[in-house]
Amino acid sequence: MRSFGIFLLAALVTLAFSCTEFRVKTTKGQYVIGRSMEFAEDLMTNVRVEPKGVDRTATLHEKCARSKALTWTNKNDIVYFDALGQNIASDGLNGAGLSLGALYLPGFTKYQEPGVDGECTNAVSSLEFGSYILGHFESVAEIKEAIDANELPIVWDGKIEGNSFPLHFSIQDKDGNGIIIEFTLNGRRIFNNSLGIFTNSPTYDWHQLNIQNYVSLTKYNAEPLNLGGMKFSPFGQGSGLLGVPGDFTPPSRFIRTLMLLQFSTPVATTDKAANLAFHLMNSVDIPIGVASEQTEDGEIADYTQWIVVKDLAKRKAYIRGYNDLSIRVVDLNKLQITKPAKLVLDSTFGDGVVDITKKLEGNQKTEL
Repeated sequence: MRSFGIFLLAALVTLAFSCTEFRVKTTKGQYVIGRSMEFAEDLMTNVRVEPKGVDRTATLHEKCARSKALTWTNKNDIVYFDALGQNIASDGLNGAGLSLGALYLPGFTKYQEPGVDGECTNAVSSLEFGSYILGHFESVAEIKEAIDANELPIVWDGKIEGNSFPLHFSIQDKDGNGIIIEFTLNGRRIFNNSLGIFTNSPTYDWHQLNIQNYVSLTKYNAEPLNLGGMKFSPFGQGSGLLGVPGDFTPPSRFIRTLMLLQFSTPVATTDKAANLAFHLMNSVDIPIGVASEQTEDGEIADYTQWIVVKDLAKRKAYIRGYNDLSIRVVDLNKLQITKPAKLVLDSTFGDGVVDITKKLEGNQKTEL
């Protein structure tokens, strides 16, 4: 079996790690976040919860061995989803209705480094940044205030087995405010996420510009075209979306998700918004094998390992796996713990099948 380090180095060269995130707004002004997690190696994800009041201490950068590490205390209960056996928040939600998603940005990410010893006490690794945000803040406005006051920590390159993870971060709150934080050769960059859509490379500003290539898309069917005295009508429904990209590259998923989100019929409640979010996620759900790459060690294939939908108003996180499409939920309102806890994601799923044969037998009728 290939070691993780060899696999990752090979995969990073070619695979974009096809995560997708979007924001659904209800007609009542409440918000739900949908996010998919794609990876080629089993992420061995755990569902983790941490109660309000838990103290966390950041890992020190190698330059900072003699410094005091950054610490914080969780202001709210938190539910998050880890990866690769590490206690890192790749996605999560806190009790204030703040959502965070860490998505891949290969080819563009360049993290910061603490330059002098005094910066070490306000520095956190890229792998711990998600936990810091969820534990320390309750709204996007608070984060913007920290940025304006130059209080947001330096984010340095956290590694697993010597391998880097090029990430950018989406942060959204229960009031519909969203920002994206990227670290590139141009330094730390902050974007307002007014569209509510987020994928992978290139950088977010490129994706915004790319929308201009699709301004003719519409949810309404195209009118017949008259040529040479003949009328040519479109085949079936959906002709207004003719030309929407259908592949799994980040630019295509960005455009496809944006258009489907914008053209979907608005819903009134967050329960219906969560249902809509899972339907939207079906458009970017990647089966094993269809997004593959040949390497010296064999074929590797990116696939959708899990999908999470977060109700920011009700503080609920819904989760769906790959082998079982049934949905589970963690409700922070019902969470009663005093210490951190975790549950292996696979253990929360069954076979995903409900046998209704007996119900049919009990409802036999003499006539149709």
